[in-house]
This record gives sequence, structure tokens and C-alpha cells, in this order.
Amino acid sequence: MAHHNGDKQISIDALIKEQRQLAASKNSLERIVGALSLAGALKKELASLPDKSFGQLMFDHVWNELNLLSPEMTICSEATERVLGRKLGAE
Repeated sequence: MAHHNGDKQISIDALIKEQRQLAASKNSLERIVGALSLAGALKKELASLPDKSFGQLMFDHVWNELNLLSPEMTICSEATERVLGRKLGAE
């Protein structure tokens, strides 16, 4: 998924991938400063997405990363269903 910001195209998927890599870095400065600064850039891009695109990102990136039995999974599942306006798996 790509998002246009002015005259440049920013891949939200690339931002997510890079933030995950930075968060797992063995270099503590890179892990903390890099991941937090990238989180700010990602948050800015997410804020401009329409609800349907945001819901799809939740399904694509969050759904598969959560523990099936966790309360976070239940919360994200409900949020995604609300944003997408349908029940997951009903397609």
C-alpha cells in the first residue's frame, strides 16, 4: 500500500517494515531513537488514510502479529471490524 504525500510517494508497508527492524536492533540508540522517529512518521501517514485503508492495514499487519488468546487481539479485532464495517472472515 502506498500513500501520496505532496509530490512524493511513501510506502506505509515500508515504514512498518523499517520500524520493526529498528525496534529489534541490537544497537540501543538505533532501537530507541530510530524506532520512535519512524513511529512519528508512520503515525503522520496513518492519520491521513481513509478508514477503509486503515482498517485493511490493521487486518494485514496487526491481526497476524497478535496472540490469538490475548485481550489485545480482541480489541484489535473489534476495532478492525468497526472500521471495515464488516465481520472478519465474512468475505
